[in-house]
Amino acid sequence: MAEEKIVHSSIDISVNPNHTTAFVSFSKPENGGIDVSVERIMEALEEKNVSYGILEEDINKAVEQKRYDENICAAKWDPPEDGTDGSVKFFYRTDQCIAPVENEHGEVDYKNLGLVRNITAGTPIAEITMPTEGKPGRDIMGREVPQKKGVAATVNVGNGTSLVNDGTEIIAAVDGNLVYRNGAFYVDELLLVNGDVDVSTGNIDFIGSVTVKGSVFEGFRVTSKKDIIVQGSANGAELSADGNITVRIGAINSKIDCRGDVKLGFCENTKVKSDGNVESVSFVGGEVFAGKDIIATGKGVIVGGKYTALNNIEASVIGSDNYTKTDITLGNNAVLMEERESLDKKIKEMDDKCDQLGKILTTLTELAKVSKLPPEREQMKTEALRNRLKLQAEIRRNKARIGEIEEALKLTQNLSVSVKRMIYPGVRLRINSSMLAVKATENHCRATVEKGDIVFKPL
Repeated sequence: MAEEKIVHSSIDISVNPNHTTAFVSFSKPENGGIDVSVERIMEALEEKNVSYGILEEDINKAVEQKRYDENICAAKWDPPEDGTDGSVKFFYRTDQCIAPVENEHGEVDYKNLGLVRNITAGTPIAEITMPTEGKPGRDIMGREVPQKKGVAATVNVGNGTSLVNDGTEIIAAVDGNLVYRNGAFYVDELLLVNGDVDVSTGNIDFIGSVTVKGSVFEGFRVTSKKDIIVQGSANGAELSADGNITVRIGAINSKIDCRGDVKLGFCENTKVKSDGNVESVSFVGGEVFAGKDIIATGKGVIVGGKYTALNNIEASVIGSDNYTKTDITLGNNAVLMEERESLDKKIKEMDDKCDQLGKILTTLTELAKVSKLPPEREQMKTEALRNRLKLQAEIRRNKARIGEIEEALKLTQNLSVSVKRMIYPGVRLRINSSMLAVKATENHCRATVEKGDIVFKPL
């Protein structure tokens, strides 16, 4: 009988072309041949230059379980982790939707079309996610496999905005109107309306300055936290500003309110309230209040209506040859005196409270010299001191205001109405507490107060 041939276990290693995996298979030994071992498999892998990602545990199990003639994964690469691209998340729409705004009750305001997006400095506009680097991989030969790095998002920073927080946020740098154009958000401090304020624009309510190239029509309103300039006219409109208001052609049947100065081409049947000067070529009808002066420039006519200035009034003509009723008032002594009396009363009340708090502080300080104050008494002492300091600061502010009032009252002694040409009968003058109904035409004169009476003096 022929002797049977001894066959040792053979090992075959297969490596895929891109070197990401290696498989091992081993045969069954015959007739007492040498069986496979982990060490032999490791040597075979080394011969194939496989040095990374070797799955020793899986190889051990395969040998223990004698998994002959199977393809067993012996090594596996670490794939690269690609980076993520950067992105931009906008907190506002990039398209402008001009349409009637619906409130929470479902009511539609056809005069509010959302033309303006007010934004204050520091308000976030966009959030920027930075790209990530990712992580390189390694193949089973131990060679590094490069990753694909993330690409930064395209970020355009418009005027009036700022890139902050290490480039991760865009914020408004100024107060203004938020607009999106040319691929970026801008904050415009000036709102320019190229035409009229009417049904096509709706009302304007803006945090910055407004310039209207056309006119503001009946029933519409322009509000600004700064200045308003209307190149055309205001017809049955409302204008309100924290700064100055200018209407180049003029205002008719309108309402104007501002904290600065008002300049109008003409002013007809219009109610004007200004903390500064009010200036126009002609004032006809209406009601005008100026915290400083009323000035009729050019032909300088003031006729019909009521005109109040806390300082002076200047015009060429006041009233008319038809003896149109025209009321002129200067000064505000009564209001200033009332404010002063109120301040005097407040100061006395606060002085009394300060005295009471002072007594409490004195008592608690003396007690503290004898023994340590309990927490509630210590708290009482702290609050008394804090309240006393607050009252003393308020007293100082009120006394400063009284000083301002006294200076203002001195100035009111020199108030006057200056008329370059004529002032007609029908005009009623009031300067502080003095009153005069004009009975005859006066020319080129100045009305002022002497010894309690209003008198006319030559200019």
